[in-house]
Order: sequence, then structure tokens, then C-alpha cells
Amino acid sequence: MDIIAASAGLIALSPLMLLIATALLLEGGRPVVFVQPRIGAGGRLFHMYKFRKFDPRCDAGGPALTLANDDRMTMVGRFLALSKFDELPQLWNVLKGEMAL
Repeated sequence: MDIIAASAGLIALSPLMLLIATALLLEGGRPVVFVQPRIGAGGRLFHMYKFRKFDPRCDAGGPALTLANDDRMTMVGRFLALSKFDELPQLWNVLKGEMAL
């Protein structure tokens, strides 16, 4: 059921995801997707995908937590954080069977 829902979500939301990716490219360049290793079911490592919220030139060694008024966040990134649209690429993780809805 998750795979069907994720497939439908990716198809329905692909225009929005393309718009977000374009806005991120115009605002700060590549990469538009942030990849983070996570531990899944059974202790398996997988790569979780999210739209990038921070300036790509930010130091990766910065604070691990995102603060409300984090200076590293771009204008598009703030919108993504507030709307939770930064989570849309995780539908790909669901489609791959790494996450559940």
C-alpha cells in the first residue's frame, strides 16, 4: 500500500517538486537534494532524501539542529521548512521500501 501511495504522490507532486528544484537551483545552485544516512528497520543503513534548506556553501560542521532563525537557511529553505515540502523527496525512500508512510 505504501508503494502505491508513494507512486501516486510522486506522480501528482512532480510538478511541485520540479518547481522547488528550480527555485533551489536559481537561489543557490547545486545540490538541490540533501542526502543523510539514517538507520532503518532491522538496523539497515539507508540514505534519506530531502530538499536542501541551507545555503550549499555552509560549513557541514555547523550546528546539527536547525534553529528557528537559522542564518544558514535560504529564503526558499525557510518556505520548505514551514510548509514541510522539504520532505517530499522522502517519497522516493518509501518507493524503495526504506521508509513507510
